[in-house]
Parts: sequence; C-alpha cells; structure tokens
Amino acid sequence: MSVESVSRLGPGVTLSLRRPPGGVTRSVADLIGHSRKATWSRVASAATMGGLSIAVLPWTHSLVWIAFMTAWEVVLRPFLEDRIVLPIAERSEQRGFMWLAGIHLIGASAYSIFPAATWSTNTPIGMVLATAWVCGSANHLFIYFSSNRLVLAACITPLVCLSLAAPFLANGPDMTAGISVVALISLIFAAGAFGFDRQVLLAQLARQAAARAAAEEANKSKSQFLATMSHELRTPLNSVIGYAELIGEESNDDAITGDAEKIKTSARQLLGVIDVILDVSKLEAGTIALEHERIALSGVMTQLKQAAAPLAAQNNNKLIVGDAEGEAELDHLRVHQCLMHLISNAAKFTKNGEIRITARRTAAGMVEFVVADTGIGIAPEHQARIFEPFAQVEGDHDRRFEGAGLGLALVRRLARLMGGDVTCHSTLGEGATFTLSVPGHVRA
Repeated sequence: MSVESVSRLGPGVTLSLRRPPGGVTRSVADLIGHSRKATWSRVASAATMGGLSIAVLPWTHSLVWIAFMTAWEVVLRPFLEDRIVLPIAERSEQRGFMWLAGIHLIGASAYSIFPAATWSTNTPIGMVLATAWVCGSANHLFIYFSSNRLVLAACITPLVCLSLAAPFLANGPDMTAGISVVALISLIFAAGAFGFDRQVLLAQLARQAAARAAAEEANKSKSQFLATMSHELRTPLNSVIGYAELIGEESNDDAITGDAEKIKTSARQLLGVIDVILDVSKLEAGTIALEHERIALSGVMTQLKQAAAPLAAQNNNKLIVGDAEGEAELDHLRVHQCLMHLISNAAKFTKNGEIRITARRTAAGMVEFVVADTGIGIAPEHQARIFEPFAQVEGDHDRRFEGAGLGLALVRRLARLMGGDVTCHSTLGEGATFTLSVPGHVRA
C-alpha cells in the first residue's frame, strides 16, 4: 500500500470532533468518492435489517423503507452530490462541505427511521434490532466521515437524538429507559473510540510507509553513489596498475621491481573490492541482466581451473578440479564470478592445504558446484551471518585475513538472482564446503 493511499484512508477522530492525529483533511470530491465505495454495503445492510424488521413491523412499512433507502443511495444522493455539491465545491470548498453536510443530514435522518420504528414496538426483538443498527451505523459514520467535523456532526446528530429519545418515548421516564439511553450512547462513544484507534493505526502505517519509502530512496541514492564512485576509482587504479607493470618491466633494480609488484598487487586488491561494490550496487538497483547460454560443464571447469590456479598457489594450496559432463543453460559469466569468489575465500582461509571443486547435476534440474577446502573452518554461530555484507567471522580483535566481507554476500545475491542459492557446511578446524546451486536444463 502506498503512502498516499494509506494517508487518504482517513485521519483519526475524537469524540470532541477535533482534527485527527496526524491526518489530512479530504476535499469534498475525496469524501464523496470515499463514501460511495460503501454504497452497496449500505444498501445490503438496509435490506437485511429491513427484512428482519418484518418480525415486529408490518411488511409494507419495511418494504417502503428499504425501497426509499435503496433509491437514496443509488439515485438521489449521487444526483444531489453531482449536480449541486460538486459544482459549489469547485467555487468554495467550505460551502461545498456545508451543502454536503445538509444532504447527509437528510440521509442520516432517513436511516434513523428504522431504529426508531423498531424500538417503538417495545418488544425485545425490536430493541435488539434498533441497538444493532445504532452500533453498526455509528461505526460506519466514524470510519467514512471522520475527516470533516461538519459532515460527521450532520450524520451523527440524528443517531444521537434517536438514542436519547426513543427509549423514553417507548417506555416513559423509568429506570429501563434511562439504562437504555446510557447503553445506546455508550455504543456511539465506543464506535468513536474504535474509529479513533483505527485512524491512529492508519496514521502509524502511513508514517511507516513514508519512512520505508524514504529509506528505499536513500538506499537507491547510496547505490547510485557507489556505482558512480566505483567507476571514478577504476580509471586511476587501472593507470596505477599499468604504470607499476611498466616500472617492473623496465627496471633492473630488484628493490624497485619489488616495490612495483607490491603497488600492483595492492591496486589489484583494491580494484577487486571496487568491482564487488559495483556489482552489489547494481544488484540493489536491479540493473544486472542475466544472459543464459548453453555451455558444456567441462568447459566451465577447465576455465575455472586456469583462472583459480594463481589464487590457490598464494598459500601453497593444492587445487583439484573435477570433471563434469553434459551441457547446461546458465549465465556463464555470473556462475564463473560466483565460483571465483568462493575459491578466493577458500584460498584465503586455507594454507598448505587442498581446495577441491566439483560439479554435479540433480534430478530437479539444478547444477551444483561444490567448493571444499581444508582450511580453518567456520564456527556454527558464524555460518548464518557469513553471507551478510561486510561480515567478518574471525572476530574484531583479529584481522589476520584481508577482505571487505562482500564476496560471499555478492555470491548469495547473484545465486538467488539466477534462481538458485549458496549454502555452507563447515566444522571448525576441519575446513568448509560451499555449494552453489543454479538452475540449468542439462543434457548428458
């Protein structure tokens, strides 16, 4: 539900008819349009109660009242509102509300005929019907007409007058009549309290919707900023990497060559972080488009072996890439990107160990890529949060391992964008196994 639609449902109201808390005042046209949405529910209620009143009233009286109220709701009131009220409201909203209040006073008086007639029978059934009508009408009025004090007063006045007079007219000035009056007025007050509570809740929902919209807009602005800054940073970093390579190639001094290699390595690490931030911002902005292609799984594994070998060699790890058969329809670029992040993560936390990559197909039409290592593992309490952005599992006091904590978060978002997911199974001190599953119609 949008902020506007929530706000337009109607501000709150108190029994003193003060301006509702956090609400807005509707125009004449808004109030008319809002009340017309309940036209047929009012007609149905009148027909139902009129039919029940046959138990205590002549059926001809009930039929005449039902016919008149139906004509009022469907023909007479819309005609008066369209031909008189709306043209006046175009010139003056205040005068438009005055005319609208007058028309609703007529309608509310006509509606009050039913409880007056049934109560006047001085029978238990008639009093029950009248009480039910007063309760339902009061709730309806506070819901639909609480945004304007004048219109609400015009609608509620006949109902209040009926509640004050009907018991005394039927029973005379006795204890029963006094209790009946108190009961009917209490029902009207209760309806006002319920209507007030409803409008307070709607106002809270409107504020929450507005806050959520503002947060989404801020998040979109943040993503746009990150995307812009990432592009701005990539250009100078590429220049730094290029010059570092040039210095390393042309220098005969080992110290200078070593320094150039350090510059190049650091710049590439920073460029990798920027690339991840750029992809995350694209995912949040919804601008990443998938491009599926039919590709041999063996080709995916071969390319992965070549690209991942330098990552595994950094900590003297042994890389084992299994064979895979068949073809699959998938986004090769994004699958390769996800697997490289998983391998990079495994290589970071594994030293003098083994990183094994396998691929398998499932009966459900999914392709599962498994990246298993023999590294330090992940504690159970951390496995639920490693896919959150900027999460670091080793603790704030120990930053032995580099990284911004975005790689696994990116993998999960990309996997879910492709219709799959990534999961982790690990035992502390015994390594970790990550399983990337993506949909793919595979042919053997």
